[in-house]
Amino acid sequence: MLRQAVAVLCRPRLGPLLLLILHVTALALFVHGFLLTRVHLPQRSSAPPTAAASPPLPPYDRVVWLMMDALRYDFVVFDGRYRCPPGAAVCHQGHMPYLSSLAARTDAARSFMFVADAPTTTTQRLKALATGGLPSFFDVSNSFTAGALDEDNLLGQLAGAGRRMAFLGDTTWAQLFPRQWAWSRPFPCFNVKDLHTVDDGVWEHLLPALRAPASWDGLLVAHYLGVDHCGHTHGVGSAEMAAKLRQMDDHVQQVVAALLEQAGPGGAYERTLLLVSGDHGQTLGGDHGGGSPEEVDSALVGVDIGALRASLAGQAGQQADGQGAEAAGSGASGAASSASSRAAAGLAAPAPCRANCSCGVERNQCAPDLLQMDLAPTLAAMLGVPIPFGNLGRLSAELWQLTLPQHGGSATAATAWERSLADALLANARQVHAYLNAYAATAGTSFSRAALAALNAQFDELEDAASDAAASVARCQRFLGEAAAVAREQWTQFGDTSMVAGLVLFAAVLVLQAAAAFRGAVTGSAPAGVCANNSKAVGPAEGAQKGGGWLAALGGWRLLARVGRWRLPVPAFRAWLAAVLLVHGLGIFSFFYLLSEGRMVCFLVAAVCLALALSVGRATWVAGQRLRGVVAMGIMSLRCNALMAVLGVAHHTGQGFWVRLTVHEPQPADDLERGWHGKLGKAKALATALMAAAGVDRLPPAVLLAAQHSLLCTLPIMALAAATERLQRGSRRGVLQRLLVLAAFASVAAYLHVEDAIKHGLLPKGLTLHRLAGQHLRPLLPAQLAAWLEAAGTAAQPALAAVPAAARLGARLLALPLMSLLPHVTYALCAALAVIWLAQAASRRLQGAAAATAAAQLLLAALLQVSDRQAPLILLLALLEITAVARLLARRAELLPAGTAAGVAGEVGALLALVAAQLFYSTGHLCEFAGLQYTAGFVGSEEFHLWRSGSLMALNTFGGMLLPLLALPAVVQYVEAATAAKPMPDAGTAEQGGRGQDGQQLAASTAAAAGQQDSPGTMLRQAIAVAGLAQAAAAFCATLSAGMQRRHLYAWALFAPRFSFAAVKLVLSDLALLLLSLLA
Repeated sequence: MLRQAVAVLCRPRLGPLLLLILHVTALALFVHGFLLTRVHLPQRSSAPPTAAASPPLPPYDRVVWLMMDALRYDFVVFDGRYRCPPGAAVCHQGHMPYLSSLAARTDAARSFMFVADAPTTTTQRLKALATGGLPSFFDVSNSFTAGALDEDNLLGQLAGAGRRMAFLGDTTWAQLFPRQWAWSRPFPCFNVKDLHTVDDGVWEHLLPALRAPASWDGLLVAHYLGVDHCGHTHGVGSAEMAAKLRQMDDHVQQVVAALLEQAGPGGAYERTLLLVSGDHGQTLGGDHGGGSPEEVDSALVGVDIGALRASLAGQAGQQADGQGAEAAGSGASGAASSASSRAAAGLAAPAPCRANCSCGVERNQCAPDLLQMDLAPTLAAMLGVPIPFGNLGRLSAELWQLTLPQHGGSATAATAWERSLADALLANARQVHAYLNAYAATAGTSFSRAALAALNAQFDELEDAASDAAASVARCQRFLGEAAAVAREQWTQFGDTSMVAGLVLFAAVLVLQAAAAFRGAVTGSAPAGVCANNSKAVGPAEGAQKGGGWLAALGGWRLLARVGRWRLPVPAFRAWLAAVLLVHGLGIFSFFYLLSEGRMVCFLVAAVCLALALSVGRATWVAGQRLRGVVAMGIMSLRCNALMAVLGVAHHTGQGFWVRLTVHEPQPADDLERGWHGKLGKAKALATALMAAAGVDRLPPAVLLAAQHSLLCTLPIMALAAATERLQRGSRRGVLQRLLVLAAFASVAAYLHVEDAIKHGLLPKGLTLHRLAGQHLRPLLPAQLAAWLEAAGTAAQPALAAVPAAARLGARLLALPLMSLLPHVTYALCAALAVIWLAQAASRRLQGAAAATAAAQLLLAALLQVSDRQAPLILLLALLEITAVARLLARRAELLPAGTAAGVAGEVGALLALVAAQLFYSTGHLCEFAGLQYTAGFVGSEEFHLWRSGSLMALNTFGGMLLPLLALPAVVQYVEAATAAKPMPDAGTAEQGGRGQDGQQLAASTAAAAGQQDSPGTMLRQAIAVAGLAQAAAAFCATLSAGMQRRHLYAWALFAPRFSFAAVKLVLSDLALLLLSLLA
């Protein structure tokens, strides 16, 4: 039965299709058990019955919440927790002095490190902030398509209590809470290149709303997006980010001033709480979505407006100078707050760690941690509404300290405040207790009966000790902390049966796939003359005994060199290649390997290239031939590899990871972020120094920019276009098709030039083709040529007038900004080429290597359009690396005995699978959601459209890794050509041409393989099979690693995202290899 299964997988078209189906099935089974989500309950909390005729007023009747998307903790509080990276052009700290001074106050404000749960996307953070619940990991899939929140939440409770709420800014609030607002001003949130539209719109309506308090009641939300967009577009350490932070700081200062105007006795804002916070953080590169410390750490500053006014009123000298609200950051306490300060002791006192900046896990923070889910119960209690039913957060005692001045300045104020805190915490505990019991009783949920019984027993003790305020506070806090821990543990229970079934199926498919790739090892019918090591071949009988096929060489060893009397044993090239693939697969299980996986993959590819060059070099020397070409190709492959690693590879070793891992050790000096301003900046600095030394820097800036851009972008694009055209010589392509290809590459080059010129202020934003031609290009043309072009345009007017549709289209194109026009030109050209390619492939006019190369060329043009400016150079280096490897493999095939080149085809598949992994990382990507290059979704459009923008982001992320796989047929064809061109020497000739015993072995193997030739179709199938096996093995290791490490500290920050990306890459690789099989 095993042989029949292997035979089915070996069928050219059916085999890849079955592998795709089996891989998807195995992954689906694993995902079903691995990514479980909690059950959402429909219950709503209600206010408990009270016997009082008039219940006491809640501490606050209004909350103004300024939310700044992606507000990093060190934007507001700069202590030992985070530092500016060395060598940064602009330090991102210290640009919000007013907000930082508010955060430092302890008389009327409290500041916190606002800690989020992964995933750190806005939609999931807003859900958690409103419900107080825990997210599930793959809620990130809904990040762009938020629907109405059907769980009980804080806004629903406020609306049910008759509060008239309002919000401004990010439209996600309107999507999650469509019926809760009295009025709203939503703005689209996905155009990350637009830094100001949303913020300006918020500011246009915010101050008028504050000056008209009758227009809202309960909650006013202003959600700014500029900081988040600035990080995505320019990075944290940029001048744009510094300017945006200063603007936000100014907004906070004006909002405080507006609130203080009406915060007097009986004023609208006398009992108002101001919150300034982020929803998550961001990395130094401006990304977020994962669970690294930089992404989950944000800031929250809470200010009691009434207490702040009283404090400022006590500063008579400052008030007399007319400083008013501007003195809010002085940090001094006035006379009105002195009594409250004297009463602040014990639970009412600020955390002692604030004084010496010893807060946090590492004891290096000036502000303590506050979990985001703790805010929902705290705000509910402060506003006097029931806590949302599904809340698992714990009311913050320190944030509750802001209510202390409302109890007066008497000696009993602390006692009354402790009683209010105890009552609020007890209500919080009752809500969590009710929720957990309801959840455990719901059908379809899994909750430990023992854990629930222990929590219920602990809750019974709370009710017994409710009369003692201090003891009740301590017990409630302990109960709520343990309840949250139990809930986290219960909701990270995995479907072990489904996971194991998926892994078993995946392993079985992997074994069958390996058997199909190395069929001789299973059937015992290896092709005769299979190579057992680099320069020694075995005959048919020996090959069958050793298992035959490409696998036979894995156990071969060869004495490569002699040092004095010592002979050094080294593995055969194929054994070395298999060992490298094994190291890559096993490395996925290591936390530290994943932190620098991009660099490690480049190192492994370099090791294989070196081993290949040494293997071919020795075989060339044994054959008595010149080594110059082999040495040149080996050096070329290694240098291209090194440049790709330096220019493009990103890595996970961000500051946050190192702080958590090494606690107090500083960030590594070479820990730079990805992108043009990262390591490519080193190359730019070197080029600038060389230009200065040569005196070129004295040229006009426009000339220097054009020269630099041409060298790093335009020339690589032209080289890629020329190289891919050369690879298709002799194919059945018409002149129109070739012109469309060249036009697509030219459009990409023009777009990158215009983008660079606009960024550096050489061209205006919104530049149209009409303005470019009339104002910028026409003055540069000779007068006669300009007059001739004008006359030609005038002559064409009647013809255009005869076709009104064409005239309207031309007018629209001329009025369209170039930053939108050029990408759409590229997309249209690629779409036309795709249609032509499909027609030719369907009619079999284009097939094999020619069809695959044409598809790669089309994909390359589209990929360049949505990639960063360094992508053309990196992709050119990858093409040169593949060319060098192909030449070495072809040379190796020439030196092997006839009939054994099918083994080299397997080497081609394995090597290109490694290069595909390398190219994914070399183009600046990471296996984490924070590594997604979101700007790709907006190339050609200022608005976010789910399918279009999502497709562009997918192309940007995974397009690079598909290019080496599409190059498989061309490389195999090149190896075939080298094999077919070599002569078939007889045994005597081979023995004379060799040296000593090696020549005799070569002669014997040649005689054993005489008359046997490799089938071209067999070689391509072998390459496809081995490439698919390498991709599947890596994906299986990532899947198994995610299952084994599911309770690791960084499971959701590293291992789960690594599995997610590996699964997507496997499916796309299977599709690409299926396409190659159909084209063969």
